Amino acid sequence: MRETSLPFYVSGDDAPAKQKIVIAALDLFVRDGLCETSIRDIAEASGFTNPALFKHFSGKDALASYLFERCYLELYNLIIRAIQSGDTFAMKQHAVIGAYMTAIDQDRNAVLYVQENLRQFWPKMPANLRKHSILGEVRRLIELGRSEGVVTATIDAGLLTVAWVGTLQQFARAQYFGEFKSSSRVIATTLEDLLTRMLRS
Repeated sequence: MRETSLPFYVSGDDAPAKQKIVIAALDLFVRDGLCETSIRDIAEASGFTNPALFKHFSGKDALASYLFERCYLELYNLIIRAIQSGDTFAMKQHAVIGAYMTAIDQDRNAVLYVQENLRQFWPKMPANLRKHSILGEVRRLIELGRSEGVVTATIDAGLLTVAWVGTLQQFARAQYFGEFKSSSRVIATTLEDLLTRMLRS
């Protein structure tokens, strides 16, 4: 069983060194960027040496890919559970926004890491992972709203999907830079109203 103090992307079965390396790497990747973060930076931040990192990962790229896959799947599964928790578009949208805001509150680094590195890692992910598309699930949600008559039929569903997801992503970035002082869950109601107005027919 995973210790409650460990973030979801760290396995409780992993060696302590690997756990610390993974946590330090994600923090640096989000703060400084993938290209700007070196193996030495990760080793120093985690309190271990370069050889300790290479014991668990073949290099920085392998570590970065491992983190992306773990973080992406967690976010995808959160969204799927939220979608499945309601019957109508309004119920499902409410649940998805709430789940996304909760994810930001619990581990903003993981959410931002997925957002900022999707273009780079998505084509390299295993085929079975690429079947789990967050954009695809949001598009199906929007098409449900359209079938219920609460989402406009005059704008392309793909554009609405990108705008809907992009609004949440931009909020996460702005909050990271201190633009919003309230917790994500407090702001969720206002975001839901904004997104509903954007999609309204």
